[in-house]
Amino acid sequence: MPARLPIASLVAVLCAAGLAASGPTFWTVATSADFLAGRSEGVFVSRDGVVTLGPRLTSRLTSTPPQIWSLAMAGDGTLWAGTGADGRVLRLANGQPEQVAFDAEEANVFALAVAGGRVYAATGPDGRVHVIEADGRVSVYFDPEEKYIWALAVDREGLLWVGAGNPAVIYRVEATGAGQAVYRPPAAHVVSLAFDAESRLLAGTESPGRLYRLGADGRPFVVLDSGLSELRAVTIGPDGALYAAAVGGGGAAPDHETTTVSLTVGEPERVEPAAEPVPTAGSQVFRIAADGTWEAVWKTADIIYDLAPSGDGGVLVATGAEGRLYRLGSNRDVSLLTGVDAKQVTRFAAAAGAARVGAFATASPGRVVSIGEAPQSPATYLSPVRDTRTVAIWGLIRWESAGAVTVSTRSGNTPRPDDSWSDWSAPYRAPEGEKVQSPAARFIQWRAVLETGASADAAAPRLSAVTLAYLPRNARPVVSGVTVHPPGVVFQRPFASEDGAIAGLDDLTAVTRRPPGEPAPTPAPPGRRLFRRGLQTLAWKAEDADADQLTYTLSYRRDGQADWRVLRAGLLDTIYVWDTTAMADGRYVVRVEAADDLSNAADRVLRGHLDSESLTIDNTPPALSISISRENARARLVVEARDAMSPIEKLEYSVAGGPWQLVYPIDGLADAPTERYEIVLPEGREAADVVIRATDLLQNVTSAPAVR
Repeated sequence: MPARLPIASLVAVLCAAGLAASGPTFWTVATSADFLAGRSEGVFVSRDGVVTLGPRLTSRLTSTPPQIWSLAMAGDGTLWAGTGADGRVLRLANGQPEQVAFDAEEANVFALAVAGGRVYAATGPDGRVHVIEADGRVSVYFDPEEKYIWALAVDREGLLWVGAGNPAVIYRVEATGAGQAVYRPPAAHVVSLAFDAESRLLAGTESPGRLYRLGADGRPFVVLDSGLSELRAVTIGPDGALYAAAVGGGGAAPDHETTTVSLTVGEPERVEPAAEPVPTAGSQVFRIAADGTWEAVWKTADIIYDLAPSGDGGVLVATGAEGRLYRLGSNRDVSLLTGVDAKQVTRFAAAAGAARVGAFATASPGRVVSIGEAPQSPATYLSPVRDTRTVAIWGLIRWESAGAVTVSTRSGNTPRPDDSWSDWSAPYRAPEGEKVQSPAARFIQWRAVLETGASADAAAPRLSAVTLAYLPRNARPVVSGVTVHPPGVVFQRPFASEDGAIAGLDDLTAVTRRPPGEPAPTPAPPGRRLFRRGLQTLAWKAEDADADQLTYTLSYRRDGQADWRVLRAGLLDTIYVWDTTAMADGRYVVRVEAADDLSNAADRVLRGHLDSESLTIDNTPPALSISISRENARARLVVEARDAMSPIEKLEYSVAGGPWQLVYPIDGLADAPTERYEIVLPEGREAADVVIRATDLLQNVTSAPAVR
């Protein structure tokens, strides 16, 4: 294993290229899960996270149909492929180019089966089974009422079984072509057929996804109710257990009537529809033991199309939408066997009695690929695309490998590589680290090419880890909101809630000691609400995409002034209480500026700001003007309360030290800086006994006797 490049050297290379955010990011692909996120083109990704050469793949087609939906292998190794969109059956004999054995009127050949010298082909959407005789003659062999035929199987007596829909039905077809409905499951379609070790028919259905087994007497038994919408494939594993693949969301029982038809003559038995299963996403593989017990052994977001025994104790799984072949081991370990340049791997094919799969088919585009025993060389592994969230500069790429392994990179600014991306770089050949040559961009991808050595004693190529360093461009902090609390409203200081809070360590030191990239602790919620006249509470929210540590500067500007004046700099908290008693009365706007200066070099610091709504500072109480007259021997007071900045909130009076009594303005509503009030005293009370108190909206209070 090559020596690792010291981190200090890597950082030095990055710094020489120019600083951006707080430090480099290291993207490492080293585990099986990491590698499975990429794409294989002829490599094998083991459960231990090691990439090696996969089996040799040989394309058997010279044409490129849109889809290959069905595939079968004859005893002599001849492959038969059924296409989609153009509805043809292709014959691929060993060492010969493909031949069109049958060109159907229908658009799709959904299923194929080989029986001796005969080949059966199910076409759709008109639901017919055609037979291709050994001499090349083609005729309609079976034409049921159902429009869709999804599956064909030939039993050991040479009889053909047909799975169709809608509604679901299983037919047994005699040698003469006469078909008999054996069972009508309570489902929409029969989509898969196979035989177990005792030659009993197995049938997978859609809506709901169930696996049925038919006994010798034709009686059905549900082996598995998957809870998914479709029981897509079933095979016998090397351990003798059944493996079934179910896909899609939860399937509901159909609403049509269903019947069971026995192989023996008798009255049909009505079958009640099943309860609706719980919806589930993705695909699952189930293992069904000989005693009938079953368990889900693998769940995946991929869509499973087919299953087959791998010949080495595992099960092969064909999937889309990334065209992958997986191997599911007996211990439930999942390995990526290989991948192809197609969206779906649709079908496996093996000769009768063969221990291993000999070929597979794909769709989008349609291919037929033979699987050889020798390793593929050269083979390619393509990493997932890395999103750095912003334009980044690249540092070193280094890897751990043996044998002939080279790595290349490409970059671009679209999530999926297209013609706007850079070309692949020249191969990097120094596993201990080379500077990435791809241009700065937001997205990057690397490619590893593995080859067998030139000499017989050369080490087999293998790749176990790749690390790529990059430095994202510094993102500007964003102040997303500023809250101006009502004047005088403050909050009791909460207890420290940060797990790492250290008594006696000032806030700034604590922040600077926080590891780079670690987000700041969530602020404790405000404490109990209090009122203190002359104090103004400001709070704000700010974010930084790089998780940089932020400091805040508050500035203010009075109406009519152009310049901003710093109120407070170097704040770490997102709340500030302004003592406004030292400020002149007036209207002000406060600017909150966030800076990532604690995490970046001085020439790379970025700032973002947001201005508050207008706020009023008013520390001057209202002025009172009182006039006194008499009305029918009762004293009458007319009071005018006037404030320079704020509306008058309320006016009260007290007679001879009694309780304060609220007075409403003459116009009925206190909403203006100047308000007039009228007070008529009770008989026997004089103005000299009265004290007036006025309060403005900012809680400034003035009081005065009615007679001075």
